[in-house]
Amino acid sequence: MQTVIESMTPAELASYERAMGARIVESGGVFWRRVRPLFYRPLIPFEVLDPAAVRPPLAARWGAWQYAVGDPGRANGSIACLMFQNAADYSLESMDKKRRWEVRRAQHEFRVRPLTEVHELLRAHPVFAEFQQRTGYHYRADRVRPDRYRAWAEKVFEHPKVRVLGAFDSSGIQAVGIVQRVADALLYATFFATDAALRKQVASLMLHVVRELAAATSGVHRVHAGLRKQGADASVDQFYLLRGAEVVTLPAFCRIHPLLAWGLERFRPDLKKRLLGEPWSASAGTVARVANVISQGINP
Repeated sequence: MQTVIESMTPAELASYERAMGARIVESGGVFWRRVRPLFYRPLIPFEVLDPAAVRPPLAARWGAWQYAVGDPGRANGSIACLMFQNAADYSLESMDKKRRWEVRRAQHEFRVRPLTEVHELLRAHPVFAEFQQRTGYHYRADRVRPDRYRAWAEKVFEHPKVRVLGAFDSSGIQAVGIVQRVADALLYATFFATDAALRKQVASLMLHVVRELAAATSGVHRVHAGLRKQGADASVDQFYLLRGAEVVTLPAFCRIHPLLAWGLERFRPDLKKRLLGEPWSASAGTVARVANVISQGINP
């Protein structure tokens, strides 16, 4: 599959994420995502910031904020991402026998191509509704309503640098994946499919197509598949880890307002630990080569 994917600026990505329902604010030249009430991280979570230049959102100063740092000596925790590194080197033949079989089986069932018109994404509403019913995924669950799903789909296509992929069988669309490019990374954060398509390995096929797209795109060196999950959701990461993803651990600094820190320590030490992340060490995971500030357009 051949398609062109242009790099989005951080401002363009922020505009898209706002349209998707995320709470994004700009402060000190950095776009920040509200992860939970009063807690913020940079919109690009693997973006390495200079502590001397960080200006957190006003609301975060009453809560907490966290960001990756280039100097491990400044870290009091970590941020863990799922990354497919060395994107240009990917090929199906580099995968183990079982993963090759999954992709080839799915290729007999589905054809993956870019969706170029909003009406094509609109036809996937039953796919999303089935996905939401199966997973209970709560973020923007209102899209099970056809009118809310239509509004979302229309907003997706208002951003021409976003790439929407669909997997089709003889009866129509069965899965959707959405990717964006920022600097040297392809962001793969949206995927949903029918139960029947999942049983036929459509998720493996879609990931294969995304990785082929990254390999064929000049300047793309990695595929970001989201932050490392915790608790019951951690099992979701196994899908990516079994297919070559690495847990890329970045040293990070987290500032928590003293009153909030006291309350968390007293009543929710588990949540405080989740906010900080695991103590960073070079042996804790793969350390990303990202000592750059993406918001300033500096490539690694």
